[in-house]
Amino acid sequence: MTEQVLEHMTKAQQHLVNQSMNYMDVLYVDDARLIQSYENVGQLDSRGSAHYALGLLLRNGEGDVHRAEHVIRSVLSMQYDAPDEIYHGTFRTRPDVSDPPRGNYNWKEFAPGTAYFLERTFEKVSAKFLDALWNEESILNESAERKQVKKLFQSAMDQVLPPVWTSYDPNWREFIASAFAVILAEFSHRLPQQLVEQMEYAMKLAVAASMDRFKSDVIPMNTNIELMHIFLTHFYGHRFNHADWIAHSDEQADRMLNEFMVHDSFAEFNSTTYYGVDLTVLGMWRTYGSTAQFIEIGRMVEAGLWNNIALFYNANLENLSGPFARAYDMEMTAHSSVGMFIYLLLGEEYIHLADINCEVEHGPLIALVGGEAPLEVIPYLKEHQGNRLVQKQFIELCERNEPTSNRNLCTATAWIGEKRMIGAMSGSRNTNGQMFPATIHWRSDHGDRYDLRLTRREVGEGWNTHLRGITFEADLTEDSLTIEVRLETPDEIEIYFEIRGPFIEKDNIQDHQWRLPGLLCAVTAEAPAPSVLNYPQYTEIIYRYVPGVSSNTMRFKLNFQ
Repeated sequence: MTEQVLEHMTKAQQHLVNQSMNYMDVLYVDDARLIQSYENVGQLDSRGSAHYALGLLLRNGEGDVHRAEHVIRSVLSMQYDAPDEIYHGTFRTRPDVSDPPRGNYNWKEFAPGTAYFLERTFEKVSAKFLDALWNEESILNESAERKQVKKLFQSAMDQVLPPVWTSYDPNWREFIASAFAVILAEFSHRLPQQLVEQMEYAMKLAVAASMDRFKSDVIPMNTNIELMHIFLTHFYGHRFNHADWIAHSDEQADRMLNEFMVHDSFAEFNSTTYYGVDLTVLGMWRTYGSTAQFIEIGRMVEAGLWNNIALFYNANLENLSGPFARAYDMEMTAHSSVGMFIYLLLGEEYIHLADINCEVEHGPLIALVGGEAPLEVIPYLKEHQGNRLVQKQFIELCERNEPTSNRNLCTATAWIGEKRMIGAMSGSRNTNGQMFPATIHWRSDHGDRYDLRLTRREVGEGWNTHLRGITFEADLTEDSLTIEVRLETPDEIEIYFEIRGPFIEKDNIQDHQWRLPGLLCAVTAEAPAPSVLNYPQYTEIIYRYVPGVSSNTMRFKLNFQ
């Protein structure tokens, strides 16, 4: 225990707790004893509710402990207790979701990479099935119909084999178990003993299942989940005197440190989205670790992560430059808690970086663990430290690829200028739509902030999907960005630049020149003629790939003034 309660916290810590709790209080639904999702108001949220329970116990106001007990029981009621199923020990994301299918997938009997081989097998069977229908012109003769049949085929598969991320989220084990670890460490004395025992029973299920997942490698763990997994096996291993879990956590902590030190980087590289989670969990290692060795490893990795942040951070633009191995948003304050840590480190002048976003529920936890950054990092967070070209290598994780070939050496290059940052990625073979290989951030003369990113999507679908057969290679100078896109896929694909910021006029987007507020971009494109879609908050410049019609290579050169 840290013996730290709200009244003994710093002003910044108190702000994070109060801001988070004021927001979650509004989201609380008394009948369900859960909070609603920040992003999907109206949908109840088990993970957010676990963090709310922690905040209630920390705040300890009138009725807070009683409400926390109800919330914890509601979250516990959503855990899957199905020892033979791949989703055993995780939690429903919300109470109204249907149970995943049971009894059809003996996943423990298969080798690592089962999920990859199943997905690839589905793709091959689906392609042959569709080709057969395509040849019967009376049955299927339009691309829209082909896509609909593919979705029906996928739906049939999903009713037999539990589809990860659709019917269940395996990461809910780690997220909820982490919040409960802090509750048990800090506030179990405020809860009825019976409830504590129920929590401990649930955590034994969750951690045992997390161990099974890790050992099987059926669903690989990205960096933030792996950090949680190592922490949980350490924390609950010591709490329950479980020697195997302790030995596993010690071994994996050493391995994590050694892998990090090869390039001083994580697989989830340069991600405002996931760096916030990483910093939180490493703070848990530091605060709730049971051995000096475990705590020291956490501190070493935390310091290395802050050095990476400083390298790609621009204090003038208050953002990481990109490219991003995995992220949701370009804007650091949009889908990230990194700003909360910077606020804790630098004080009230930076309170705006901790504004409410979808990570607001983590405020109490972040307030408890705090942030530790090396002294040499602080100047980079406060002021722009001069224009610089930076380059960093990292070993990515392609979680949907074959385990023997899902790690690639990538190079992230960035130009960090006073008013403009550019990012370029080479070497990645990731299928994940959260990878953004070419990025720009800049500020107009009026002070408005803008960003641009390159991404892709199947026609009619969104960007946040896994797509095979599309690779990007990008490079840069201080005033240019060069990109090559290779497409080896049977699907129609849109390669597009998304530009966010105010007052972007569609008429200013021409084939060979983009006149953007604060940035003039000369464009050389070896690609199909683009179309432009203009929305209130962003603009898309879209290059459509049609298999058998378009070249399977697109090249772009952007020169900036």
